[in-house]
Amino acid sequence: MNRQKRFTTTSLLVFLMFSAILSSAAAQTAGTADIEIVDLYSSIDSADVTLHSEVHLTDITIDAELMLEDEVLRRERFVIDEALPDIEITKVLSWNLANPDDGFYITRMTLATDGSVLDTRYHNFSYGSPALPRVFIKDIIPDSSGVSVILSPYRTVYGTQAVLTDVEYMLVDGDTVIYRTTDQRVDVVQATPLSEDWTVRLENNHQYSARVKIKTPSQRQRDAVIARSVDFTAIDDARITELYRDETGASATVLGLSQVPFTGEIVFTVSKDGETIEEIREKSPILMSDDDETTEVIWDSRLPAGTYELSVEVVGNDGNVVDILETVIEAEDSGYNVSATSTTSPEETPGFNVYGAALAIMAIYLFRKGR
Repeated sequence: MNRQKRFTTTSLLVFLMFSAILSSAAAQTAGTADIEIVDLYSSIDSADVTLHSEVHLTDITIDAELMLEDEVLRRERFVIDEALPDIEITKVLSWNLANPDDGFYITRMTLATDGSVLDTRYHNFSYGSPALPRVFIKDIIPDSSGVSVILSPYRTVYGTQAVLTDVEYMLVDGDTVIYRTTDQRVDVVQATPLSEDWTVRLENNHQYSARVKIKTPSQRQRDAVIARSVDFTAIDDARITELYRDETGASATVLGLSQVPFTGEIVFTVSKDGETIEEIREKSPILMSDDDETTEVIWDSRLPAGTYELSVEVVGNDGNVVDILETVIEAEDSGYNVSATSTTSPEETPGFNVYGAALAIMAIYLFRKGR
């Protein structure tokens, strides 16, 4: 009986271990059809690579190499802890080459899981070639709310020609793209300003990078692509858009201007002749881009007639003043008179003489009638 029990227990343990091995193998084993590189771009400055997985995978690596002829100039490695089904992952890197030589470059990306190579892609480009793209990025300015770009066509001896381009905006955290969107068929005839707002929440005082890729479709040759990345630090931001004030209190409407949640304070300060009379600090509602809320306060007591200074400060998450509005309050006399509301004596009541006259007239009338 004991022997049979031991055998049963041993069999159960073997079965569980075998099941765990099969599960692990199923989770980790992948073929070229399960995950692949779907997009690759590189220039002398930077590169980005996008992969797509059909299954759930872990421990993925992408080895990036920049080569000039047979010489490997740079090697970088991306480590991806997890890839979810049907979710694309885009990684971005900078080559950081000092004084690169003119020539024909090759970028190679090798995708592997658990040491097994699953996909390899190449991107070729030339540096120092006299050939110029038909459009270029004239300026790019990112901030905590979005990114602004100016595109321009290249001028030639024949003038400028309209160019249709696809503009892709990327928000990069570290080496990973966390937001991307594309404006298709943008008509660039002259300097053309464009902008895109971020739609993801950002972390205060965290560094991000905005990456803009311009693709000019071509039917006769490979599409021309250029890209540029600019770093920025995300910070909270808000502005006062409307203010109301009088002798009894004030209200301020504050608009959020950042994808960093604003959680600061609104400070109302009333002063006269440089002396602070009252200060009220109110916690601001949480604000992000295009959110606006109104904060109302009431003074401890009605301000006497006179002119007062009012300062309204928007204090940010870190205690810094991100906006300030200074104005005056013209306090008027309330017209409230205590003596006017005191009880008057019967002798002073305006209606007393009226009643007396009415009684006198009635008495005279009755007297004459009695005669």
